Amino acid sequence: MARSAVPSGGRQVDFLPIETLICYGLGLVARPTPSGTVNIQTSARDVLRFASLFRRTPKSLAAKLSNLDGRRPHGAKFEQQLWIELTTTRDTFPALYETVLASARSVGLGHEDVPDFLGHAEHALDIVFDAVSVNDSALFKSIEPEVRRLAESVADIDVASTERAMMGTARVGQQQFARRVLTSAGYHCVFCGLSTRAQNLPSSRMLVASHIKPWSESSGRERVDPLNGLAACPTHDAAFESHLLTIDSSRVIIRSPSLERAVATDSVWAQFFGENALSPELILPEGASAPGLGYVDWHRARLVVELPDWTRRKR
Repeated sequence: MARSAVPSGGRQVDFLPIETLICYGLGLVARPTPSGTVNIQTSARDVLRFASLFRRTPKSLAAKLSNLDGRRPHGAKFEQQLWIELTTTRDTFPALYETVLASARSVGLGHEDVPDFLGHAEHALDIVFDAVSVNDSALFKSIEPEVRRLAESVADIDVASTERAMMGTARVGQQQFARRVLTSAGYHCVFCGLSTRAQNLPSSRMLVASHIKPWSESSGRERVDPLNGLAACPTHDAAFESHLLTIDSSRVIIRSPSLERAVATDSVWAQFFGENALSPELILPEGASAPGLGYVDWHRARLVVELPDWTRRKR
């Protein structure tokens, strides 16, 4: 707070730990690139606000984040290790972020100066972490070719550390996707309206940021595109993923013929998928972006028309 702005062309002072942590946090809400890497948008309101507070340029904050995730070859000695620690251990950064906010308030910096941009007060970090639907095995398969390429082309590369850092970047990319999908849905299930946030309850995977076109079949761009996502409770997410539920271009929710028969003949299915359980159309806040039509068409084309033979025999 006692700093003066650095004259143009002058050398900036080293980043303090608290600045580095805020840069990492800003990366959690940034828009991922099509390849899934993490970039701070230098024009974002919170980036401009923190750059002003730190007496730095927005570009310097973006450069610090690039150092952390290992994309810049001459980063500070321990930056990659910090990135690995923060992206590997779930509880480390939330605890540090809480300390950052408490420290700011203790020296008189209010919400306008240091905003709770990650929604700590509303448990947004926990909800986002729980909503990520892509497991580590799938993430590793996606980075494995790039790790092999680097191992063959870069001399003396620490393959193990590079692999862990790239896994961390992939995790953060999926957290960014989940946050944008949940935000667009108002942090509730778009099929039934269930929201742990509204009741201030622990998330415990009660809300999933699911891909409309599955992650395994999507391109790098499609994997991080929030228009390829829906927020859903586990029951309705599973039905959507199984193509028992789908939607049309007008956001109308469509039950498969098989699901319709189950609802008509079984009270338990009716309880979870009947008219009193499902909204007629997706529940989205006013002004929210509708799912991408290409993804919707892809999913609707795979609607389950008939139950498999083995289910009929079982009955």
